[in-house]
Order: sequence, then structure tokens, then C-alpha cells
Amino acid sequence: MVVVWFYPNGGCLSDLLHLKENSKYYKLHHGETIDWNGFSVGNMKFSSPKNSFIIGYIVVVTGISGLLTGAEGGVGESAVITLSFPFGARSAGMGEVGTALADDPSVLFFNPAGLGVADNTWMNRAVSWSFEYLLPAFRLSELWHTAASGYLQLPGTLGALGVFWNYINMGRNTIYDALGNEQMDVNSYEMVGAFGWGFSLEEFGDPTRHFGITAKPLVSALAPGIGPGGEGVAQSFAIDAGYLRVCDNGIRYGFTFMNMGPDVYYIDHASRDPIPFTVAAAVAWKQRWVKWRAEVFRIATELRAHKELVVNHFDDRSSEPFYEAMLTDWFNEPFAYELQEINLNYGIELGWMNTVFYRQGILFDYIGTRFEMHFGVGVHLFNHLRADFSWIYSPPGYMQYTLQAFGDRGAEGSTGARDYQWHTSVSLDGLGAWSEDDLRWWIVDRGRRRR
Repeated sequence: MVVVWFYPNGGCLSDLLHLKENSKYYKLHHGETIDWNGFSVGNMKFSSPKNSFIIGYIVVVTGISGLLTGAEGGVGESAVITLSFPFGARSAGMGEVGTALADDPSVLFFNPAGLGVADNTWMNRAVSWSFEYLLPAFRLSELWHTAASGYLQLPGTLGALGVFWNYINMGRNTIYDALGNEQMDVNSYEMVGAFGWGFSLEEFGDPTRHFGITAKPLVSALAPGIGPGGEGVAQSFAIDAGYLRVCDNGIRYGFTFMNMGPDVYYIDHASRDPIPFTVAAAVAWKQRWVKWRAEVFRIATELRAHKELVVNHFDDRSSEPFYEAMLTDWFNEPFAYELQEINLNYGIELGWMNTVFYRQGILFDYIGTRFEMHFGVGVHLFNHLRADFSWIYSPPGYMQYTLQAFGDRGAEGSTGARDYQWHTSVSLDGLGAWSEDDLRWWIVDRGRRRR
């Protein structure tokens, strides 16, 4: 029996590789191709197994950040990719930023401290939903991602509460034995729930500093039913903590510790993998211009840096807890390489009359060779309805010559895994505060709080 879980740089979830004594462990480095009887896995291309003796659930992820998540360096050492999976078309259109802006339905994912800023977005309840197909280069209709969220502003200076549900469907997978006989079908998926609270220090005389915390139960069902006891599903929890500073001049600073929690296991208690503990820092600027009480123009921009800090010892199937890995991860590779594992995201949003919005951003993942240009548009109507759409431009080889011009002569550019991946989302906010003013949503009402 052979079960292969592919991750960059030879990383793998060791639990799925030791199901029987005759299991074999294959490592796939970025750019390599393994070919067994018509089945191949390589840098952005593969074909379906026909007479293959490969069995089990296979996920292909090239580059440190991962094709699925666009997450930080080190993903090859961690489990539960959905913990690193952002949602919301507005954020996606701006290059997946949100740690310092923290002002839309993705706030609880990027920085729960944003809920501490009083805003009519969450006042009187708000809900949202988003959806996207993943990795269009592979043309897998069963590989998709959806999320839903809800928020409620609390009275006075108590801040706001939020929840979200983040789900990735990885499709139905057929398991074969070593002779090619079909054994069983499994439906692979991951889901993460979240319950968060954001608050400010306004009660103590400082309305500019905000804090937040999130608790996230998780389920990772990569191969449910696999193993002698029907295992193959990991269950655990994670904690996020965030800080946000909002200055009077529109500048905002955000910082988050994401995914603090215990390791997970799928089959063997002794073989555990860390979840993707991530540190993110960002600076943003947001401003609007009002003339004759109408919001004529708005701009929002953010620069975000984030790095996954995990240490997984594959030789003895052990890992370090996140509170140790946040230090030791910086020294288990050459320091120059550790710096290259820092992912950068930048995005900008332009809005007119509080109605039409254009967005653009870039995601720069050097180690994962993911260089993406993001675009997005949005419509806001009646002070309550928001509809957003985004897409990614990143064909194979994108930015190759730019990287070579800056000295990386061997650069091949982007993998192209997410080229033309689109994302859509719809949200309803201020559900408990309807009025005639909603028919003139471009007019600035001094009684309503916008940020």
C-alpha cells in the first residue's frame, strides 16, 4: 500500500505515510516529477492515474507557500491548511491584505482587533458569504472554498463579537490497493470555525488602541476512514490574538499571532504535525474626501508581511510547540533563507461616491515561486448591500525576467497554479438600522460611523 502526501521541500504529514508495514515514503521537491504508469506529479502539471499502483489521497502543493493557501513559508511542515486560508473577495482583490485595515467581513481572519473599532459595518448585525474554485490550472471542479461570517456591535464601548466558518472541499477520492483494486471512496475536506471578540481602551481614555482574540475549533478530514481504527481525521483548536492602532491621520498599524495551538495527528498519536503558527505585521492608510456632504472619493492601502514559524522534525516524527518555534524557526535554516520565507502582500482600493470600488494588489512569495497580481471590483448599495469580485493574474513564468534582472538568474517566475482564480462574496451589514437615508447611501451622515 502506498499513500503519498506531497508537500514542498520534502515535507509531509507523516501520519498518512505509515499505514502499513510496506508503505513507501516519497518526497517531491519543487520542480521534480515522479512518473508511475501514466501518473505524474511535477511543477504545475499532472495526469490522472490509470494503471497506477499509487493509492490514497493525494494533494499536490508546490512551493513553500503552497498552491492552495498562498500561505507562509513552512507550510510543508504544518497541517490544516485551512487555518491559513483567507476569505473575502475584497481582501483577495487587494492581494490578500487585512491585518491593518481590518474593516470588512474578513476581519476575524486577519485581525480580530478590528472588531474593537466602532463602525456601522458591524453595528446592528452583519453577515457575509464568499466562494471560489481553487487551482484552476488543474481543472478540478471538486476543489473549492467557501466561507460565511457574522458580526454584532455590542453597546457602549464593549466592542464587537464575530463568528466565521471556513471550509475547503478537496473532492471525493478513490483508494486502491497495491493491485489496483478499488477499496473505498472518501470525501476529503477541512473546516475551521471561529468565535472572536474585539475591544478598545476607550473606556480608559485611549480610543486608538484595539485588541482582539479568536478561538478556532478545527477538523481536518484528509482521509476519513483510513487506518486500522477508521482514523484519518484530525481535530483540535487554535487561538489568534491581534492588536490594531488607528491614528487620527488615517494611518493604521496591525499585528497578529495566528494559529496558536497544539499539534494534530491523523492516525498515530505518536506522529504529530504542527498547525501553521503565523506572525503577521502590517501598516495601512485609509482616507476619504467629502464635498457637499457626499463621499466623493475614498482610498485604502496596506502593506502586509507574514511568516509561518513551525519546526517539524521528520526524522523522529516530532515537532516543537509554537511558543518555542517562534524563536527556533529563525535559526534552523540560513538566515538569508529565513528572510526569503517572509511573504509580502500589498493592495490598494479606490472608491467613488461610496458606491463603486476598484482594487489591485500583489502577492510576493519568493520561496514558493508565487508571484501574483490581484484585481477586484465592488459595489455598495443602500448602505447595506456589498457585492465584490476578484481574480488573479499569474500565468506560468510571470515575473521571471524581473527576478532575473534583480540577480536571480535561475528564477522561473510564477508556477501559474492560481492564474485566473476568481473569488466572489456578498455581505449585508447594518441589518437592524434601516432608514430613508439608505436611499442616498453616498451622503455622509454624521450620526453613522464609517471608518
